Amino acid sequence: MGFLEKVGGFAGKAGEKISKAATGAADKSKLLAEKAKLKSHISTENSNISKAYTELGKKYFELFAQNPAEDFAEIVGKINDANAHIAELQQQLAALDVETTCPKCGASIRKDQQFCQSCGAKMESFVDVAPEDLEVVVEAVEEAKEDTEI
Repeated sequence: MGFLEKVGGFAGKAGEKISKAATGAADKSKLLAEKAKLKSHISTENSNISKAYTELGKKYFELFAQNPAEDFAEIVGKINDANAHIAELQQQLAALDVETTCPKCGASIRKDQQFCQSCGAKMESFVDVAPEDLEVVVEAVEEAKEDTEI
């Protein structure tokens, strides 16, 4: 067998090995892609289940908050306590606001205004605030904003 025949045989065997390796790599890539796709579907379904659990809990609370089963009484109590605390915090926040909203047109107005500058509606909840008190409230609001911007 001549030199060229040996080189040709060697090249042929090398080509077969390269072809098999490429086919194997392509198969592995397809397998990895399929696994990633399945994992993504599983993640989506787990997310759907979590949302359903949340909806189920909310629905239970809406239906049985006044008379929960013994196993759920503690959790319902925590939710009621948190809702009451949120209401208190919202009242405190509203008290700090220097501005309010006109109930007739929705314009933003100062709490010390008797009438809305946009529509002229009389403000039912007008509070007579001394200018120096208004400045104190404005300063407190500005300080609070600075504290939260850190």
